[in-house]
Amino acid sequence: MKVSGKATVDRTKPPKSGSPGRVSFPKYFEKKYVNGFKIFVVENHQLPIVTVGFVSRGGAAFDGRLPGLGSITCELLTKGTKRRSATRIAEEIDFVGGALSHTASWDASQLFVSVLKTHLAVGFDVLQDVILTPTFPPQEIKRVKAQRVASIQQLKADPGYLADTRFAAVVFGEHPYGQTVAGTEESIAAMRRGDFVLFHKDFFTPDNSFMVFAGDITPKEAERYVSKSFSKWKGKHKPVEIARPDQVSLDGKVHVANKPGAVQSALRVGHLGVARSNPDYLKLFVMNTLLGGYFSSRMNMNLREVHGYTYGSRTSFDARILPGTFEVSADVRNEVTAETIDQILNELRRIRDTNPSKDEMTMVKNYLTGLFPIQLETPQQVAGRVVAIELYGLPKNYYREYREKIRKVTAKDIRSVARKYIQPENIAIVLSGAAGEIAGKLGKFGEVEISSPGDGTHAGQRNANSKPGAEN
Repeated sequence: MKVSGKATVDRTKPPKSGSPGRVSFPKYFEKKYVNGFKIFVVENHQLPIVTVGFVSRGGAAFDGRLPGLGSITCELLTKGTKRRSATRIAEEIDFVGGALSHTASWDASQLFVSVLKTHLAVGFDVLQDVILTPTFPPQEIKRVKAQRVASIQQLKADPGYLADTRFAAVVFGEHPYGQTVAGTEESIAAMRRGDFVLFHKDFFTPDNSFMVFAGDITPKEAERYVSKSFSKWKGKHKPVEIARPDQVSLDGKVHVANKPGAVQSALRVGHLGVARSNPDYLKLFVMNTLLGGYFSSRMNMNLREVHGYTYGSRTSFDARILPGTFEVSADVRNEVTAETIDQILNELRRIRDTNPSKDEMTMVKNYLTGLFPIQLETPQQVAGRVVAIELYGLPKNYYREYREKIRKVTAKDIRSVARKYIQPENIAIVLSGAAGEIAGKLGKFGEVEISSPGDGTHAGQRNANSKPGAEN
């Protein structure tokens, strides 16, 4: 197209995409001390900020008879030490403009401190204090327990939480993964100070923990901090064996957590998934993204764009140290609940029975390889990947080869892993909604079992403190 004799861009045609830029996962420092404690250092001197993350391999999977024990123990670490009260801990971090946080998952308990480089000595001293010398003050235990119970009571009004709890109970049964990270009202009431002390003693040991420094710090500087507190840290972890969850034949029922008055059904469809260390994980990750892991996925296009059943749907593999779940989730109008389940099962069969098109493969691989550099923009993001490598025993070069391996995934690979790991014939169908309005149409999928929030459905995947994000 020419205007006044000058060549211009033809706006009627989309521009061609350029070649993807070179992105490499940064190198990082690693050291293991005699006592088994490991440190990792991710250097980035662009900003004068340092984040230090501590990871204990003690998560909710080890809660035993007291669901929520690991999560509350982790929270209580910041509520009092031999040298500091909870108030003093908060004041010291706030005074230097820092942040101290904690999080617990199925696989680990983590604490982080982030401060300006000039205040790292203060931040690190507080961090090592809460890790090594917590006192679990009775008044703080009482307050944290009360807050947690109130949070759980609020969550019980959330149809999504009710569906999540019932879904995990159906898939895992009596396995620890059938419990909740956050706990239950009953388990929290039963916890005593000695339970927290023992959990800390058993799992917060040098040979069961590691630390990641990220930001404006060198390995030598990190070693100086660690040598004062953690290099001579004593204690031995006694391994606790957790049985691998079995892929069992599900009961064929449709489980409805009754939520009278709800205008939508919170729908969960799925079954046992895979462990994070599964050698097929990266192919599964691509397959899941294509199926329901991003906006242009098959599941979302079907349920949202074609049929208008929902504002959005997604599929996910919640991969942990042991196999987690594969799950399809969507919130749909009551009157189309049964039709939505039909379409979900159709999409699960289609991903198994037909190869994706060339355009689908190009789109999903461009999306994943293009997204990856954005996920490495900060030292903290890189540190998160280092934590994943160490926690799940991934190859050291996993993220350096990530984009290249994504590009090599074929349509045949997608169909192969779908046939291996997607099982529409052995699936749990769970939903929370107004049973009186939706149950009548669900019988074609199996016997309908209706429960109420007070029926003792004890399991769950959602943490009252945090919402899990995507993991690649």
